[in-house]
Amino acid sequence: LVRIYLPAVKCLKKENPVTRFISPDQLKGNGERILVVEDQKEMLDFVSLALRKNGYTVFGAANAQEALDIFDREKGNIGLVFSDVVLPGQTGIELVDKIISLKPDQKVVLTSGYMDEKSQWPAIQQKGYRFLQKPYPINLLLAAIKENI
Repeated sequence: LVRIYLPAVKCLKKENPVTRFISPDQLKGNGERILVVEDQKEMLDFVSLALRKNGYTVFGAANAQEALDIFDREKGNIGLVFSDVVLPGQTGIELVDKIISLKPDQKVVLTSGYMDEKSQWPAIQQKGYRFLQKPYPINLLLAAIKENI
């Protein structure tokens, strides 16, 4: 018998829980462009590979400045920014605030393994950004991306 305990987290902007079965094929992308910002190389590689194998075009960045450079190079042609909250230099919230100032309709999902002050949970809630708590399995990652792209 294996039991898995996950932390309780409020989901932002979630009115009704999903009660129907979603097949893995429904979570696949169709070339949508995702900017993944994660300072932990292993996590960046994991997320990038999972998204690529499921039909997304992925641009990976290890910090906010690299993400802004990619966003600029791609002329804002990014469907969704998926960023860790805790980054070196500036936070994921500061990064997405800058990106939204350039592209107001930019879709964003933030993620963090922290639930203390490092997660900046009050700021995330106040700004209405979507959030995915780490650690997460691939199916929840894909569902968060699909729901917000």
